[in-house]
Amino acid sequence: MAQKGLVGLIWVCTWIPLVGVSLAVAQTPATPLALSDEQVTKYARIVLEMEPHRQEAQQRSQAAEDPATKDQIRREFIRTATEIITRHGMTVPEYNRITLWIRSEEGKELKQRIEAEILRLQSRDSHRKP
Repeated sequence: MAQKGLVGLIWVCTWIPLVGVSLAVAQTPATPLALSDEQVTKYARIVLEMEPHRQEAQQRSQAAEDPATKDQIRREFIRTATEIITRHGMTVPEYNRITLWIRSEEGKELKQRIEAEILRLQSRDSHRKP
């Protein structure tokens, strides 16, 4: 039940991270993205698995005062996120492209599909746990 608030946090903050890409380099993809249901599910699973790691890294980074420590935390998160992304059969550039697209005005429909899939996966998982 507590996990349902996760979706709001993800989308309100729009802090689904781009992995290993500076924001100065990141651009919205020029061509529209049409993802299959399988790709939407894959992306939603990645976001759900990555979220606890993102929250932990964010908390640790906020608590750290040393820029080198903050950078180390960021690098650790990028390594973990990359492992999660590739374990689910997606490449980091694919993940980043989807993330940029759903943040754009043109990506609203895809964002809604992903949000619905995250909710579906959370609901399914909450029914499996005792």
